Amino acid sequence: MKHGAYVISESRVRQLEDEWFGGAEIDLVTTTFTEGFHDAIGITWEPGAGASEKRESLRRTFGETDRRMIIAYEFAGEDRGAYGPPANGDFDDRYRQFASDLVDLGMGDSFIAPNHEFNLDWGNKSAWDDPENYRDGYARCVREMQSVDGAEFRFCYAPARNRLGVAPEAWPVASDYWPSGEDPPIVMPTFYDAGQVYPDDLSSVNQTELQDLRDQIWREKHKPLLDMWNDFATSRNAPLGFREWGVGDDDYYHPAGGDNAEFIHRMFDYMRNNGVEFQAYWNVESGGGGTHRLWPESETTLDSAGEAFRTEASVDIGSGSDEGSTDTSDETETTLGGYNQPSSGTLNWHVPMNENFADIEADVKSLDQRLSDLE
Repeated sequence: MKHGAYVISESRVRQLEDEWFGGAEIDLVTTTFTEGFHDAIGITWEPGAGASEKRESLRRTFGETDRRMIIAYEFAGEDRGAYGPPANGDFDDRYRQFASDLVDLGMGDSFIAPNHEFNLDWGNKSAWDDPENYRDGYARCVREMQSVDGAEFRFCYAPARNRLGVAPEAWPVASDYWPSGEDPPIVMPTFYDAGQVYPDDLSSVNQTELQDLRDQIWREKHKPLLDMWNDFATSRNAPLGFREWGVGDDDYYHPAGGDNAEFIHRMFDYMRNNGVEFQAYWNVESGGGGTHRLWPESETTLDSAGEAFRTEASVDIGSGSDEGSTDTSDETETTLGGYNQPSSGTLNWHVPMNENFADIEADVKSLDQRLSDLE
């Protein structure tokens, strides 16, 4: 599984890697996009930078490394939510323009989420009343972007919210414009530790009560919703992915579970057990109030959740494998009798431990023999 976070500058990416992952590169960076643009300048990156500076930073950070970006591309242009023009082909040339720009920057393998969170029933970016045009516009976007030489994009389907809504009707693979042989998009719902089970003020409950509420909402809301989206994806031969997920502090505008490390661990368990393609944590303040931020540690109160994320992601980051470490020799030797100690984050901690037990058994037998000789 690939790992990343919402980070929007080259310097912050490298700082995160240095401070949390020993300098190892993260796999992904997730970000947003400005409607009305159809080139890399629309990507939310290097705030305040000029066009040339932004492009060179993107090239260094992604084009010249193995990192990949998840881009929530506003494919309907300035009037996001109006999907008639994209469905009719009015934007086909702009999709090719966007793809060419990314390929020129060495970012032809980016993940593209055409209009993130389309399945909303508020605001001006909803597909709620127009799922067929969303479907056809999305499919044309895929077809045109992949037609560019050097394009190897991976597309994502981001329905959002806590119900299927129009997700089945808007599924782009069903469109006549879907390119033959193209993999189905990665199903990528937004997912937060929030819900009406939690009180508006977490200080109104004690720690035991809060833990009970966290267990309850995982059991009664989070797990069923994850299963719903997993079933949706599986029935369409598509994997799951998460580009926007996380915990919320007590100021988050939805009732949330606060510094909930257990939510982080449970999410990673679910993702690993269900073959999730990638996860990228939404490491930023919420537009409605409050924050999901885990890093830098000086800018958050969600310390336990941050440590949980760091521990879980470290299993894979820097391992050279999307599946995490399977090297049974992942161990170090201590000065305590030559026994083996598992390296931090190894999945195969039991291997060196079993070797230790065998060594201990041999040492005990040797000691018994020495005691017998002394007698």
